Amino acid sequence: MATPVLYRPVKRLGQNFLANKHVAARVVSAAELTRTDTVLEPGAGYGTLTHLLEEQAGRVLAVEKDRRLVSHLRKEFENSPTVSVIEGDVLRIPLPEFNKVVGTPPYVLSSRLILLLTEKKFEIASLVLQKEFGERLLAEPGTSEYGRLSITAQRYLMIRPIMNIPATAFRPRPKVDSILLRISPNDLNTTVNEELFEELVRGLFNQRRRVLRSSFLHYLSKKVGREKARTIVEAITLPDKRVYQLTIGDLEELCQQLSKVVLQQQ
Repeated sequence: MATPVLYRPVKRLGQNFLANKHVAARVVSAAELTRTDTVLEPGAGYGTLTHLLEEQAGRVLAVEKDRRLVSHLRKEFENSPTVSVIEGDVLRIPLPEFNKVVGTPPYVLSSRLILLLTEKKFEIASLVLQKEFGERLLAEPGTSEYGRLSITAQRYLMIRPIMNIPATAFRPRPKVDSILLRISPNDLNTTVNEELFEELVRGLFNQRRRVLRSSFLHYLSKKVGREKARTIVEAITLPDKRVYQLTIGDLEELCQQLSKVVLQQQ
């Protein structure tokens, strides 16, 4: 049974509504819900997932930006003691505490929503994202999709693909397929200087195809000057790889070496 589209979708909001009930059930089941869970649902739409979440979770925070849909959701769940319909942008409004995240958020929110999860305490997220974006999150070193987003996401989060979802599962039908991902927090290496790590990755991946030594020297030269950069490079052990082949472990090790050398020179 498909969910009918009651309102004309707003293009700037990236609205494509999940209409396939089987897929909806899989999205919810991936979150392993119990009655003790408080679930954040970013982009609740018509409430297709919200109804399933209501049946399995203790509390549901259904966040929706479109006022027309907010009105629809409030009527739909006006007698529900467990569903709270919240109007606003999930990335901008203050949110109550939650421990699970389940949703089919608009594709335009994807990267910022993933970054939000790296900053929040939660147990499991079950999210439907654009397939191409999901593949970037999952990308391994040495592949064309591997980049800053892959590194940031995989350092903070454990990401597992559950199923591919065809465009036909949505109304209106998007131009691309989607993927369901199960996401949970990762153990972070807390000995790494986070600010320096982020700056290092950004600097190196501006020249992702270059040999690491060359890209690292270029990055340091812009930071401290050519002469000092050469001195630092000579004091650091660099793997014989191109930038896009570096693992997260390689980058963390490089960051720690750089921190140590800089401290010694101060």
